[in-house]
Amino acid sequence: MVLILVEPSYSRSVWCLNLLDGLTSEFKQKRVPFRQIASLDEADADDRYIYLIGSDNAWVRAALTACNRLGVYPILLCNQAYHTFDADYSTVCSDVINSMRRLVELLRARGHGRIALYGVNPQSVSDESRMNSYLAARAAAGEEDGRQDVFFNSGSLENCFEEFMGRADEYDAVICANDFAAISLVRRLGLRDKAQLERLAIAGCADARLAQLYGGHILSVRVNFVEYGRAAVTLLENLRKNPYLSHIIMMIRWDFSLLDGAVAPAPPPRPREKAPALPDEPDVFYEDRELNEMMLLEKLLGGCEDPDHEIIRLLLRGEPYEKIAETCFLTESAIKYRIKKMVRTCCVQGRKELTALLRRYLPGGDPGGH
Repeated sequence: MVLILVEPSYSRSVWCLNLLDGLTSEFKQKRVPFRQIASLDEADADDRYIYLIGSDNAWVRAALTACNRLGVYPILLCNQAYHTFDADYSTVCSDVINSMRRLVELLRARGHGRIALYGVNPQSVSDESRMNSYLAARAAAGEEDGRQDVFFNSGSLENCFEEFMGRADEYDAVICANDFAAISLVRRLGLRDKAQLERLAIAGCADARLAQLYGGHILSVRVNFVEYGRAAVTLLENLRKNPYLSHIIMMIRWDFSLLDGAVAPAPPPRPREKAPALPDEPDVFYEDRELNEMMLLEKLLGGCEDPDHEIIRLLLRGEPYEKIAETCFLTESAIKYRIKKMVRTCCVQGRKELTALLRRYLPGGDPGGH
């Protein structure tokens, strides 16, 4: 049995859900038995491997140390650069250094030489690695220290935007730490300064569905979460087959296609000590209302079936249930059921709040981005 433990604050994010889905899908395909746990106290004496999915530095470090103390070998799965922790573990991570260098090169090839880094979460291992790789790419090009060109999101995308707007004229391109930062930047520029929106090249990382609707303004870099899952299971297979392997590091490159065209014997069971408590401090990054609304809408779009797209269009037009049912060739009860599911997914109170949320974030009020 393989265990999975997810950092609580990170568990609500789209990136965590994508990493978890990539991993569990590969487990099911390879028929690898697994169990997701909420605490290390749930680990049994004969459990040998555990996947850790997290982003916060303190949580990852504490979780790795606790696993080593308990005798469960940790495999860290993260959308970040390889980060050296004082622990015994393997990892599947992002080749951020080479990928960021490539992204900077691509932007420069398009004539953009003044590049800012936007929306960096100072508590995130992933964003820390993006920032360090961005600075390394600039240093490799002989540029001065670029720390002054990094804009942080310390729990408020609005504050991040206001800080950036004070120096927006200094840049011709912006690399956003994630797609939601890119969406927020595009939305706010559209409301405040459309000329800046048209002038700036804005790159986002992860290729979220919601970002695809802003395709005219966001250059999306894809993260292949399916490959993360495949690599994670391959790593486990190699550790099991070769007891002489102490650890394995696998790095996954970003996808720029949108821009440039014998099992080791099990040790005898031994008594377990009580698992030490892990940090449970909330990450203020995930308390930002705007960010949470976009993540809820991203979850909604990811679960939409064909009729749902049409229902959303008609909702935004203010059509009554009878008209929506007639247009979609469904019964009124079926329409109400689908809208109720949307309301529940978006954590809003009824059709009116759902419609208002959709209007805030869908470009032109169109779920297809047309």
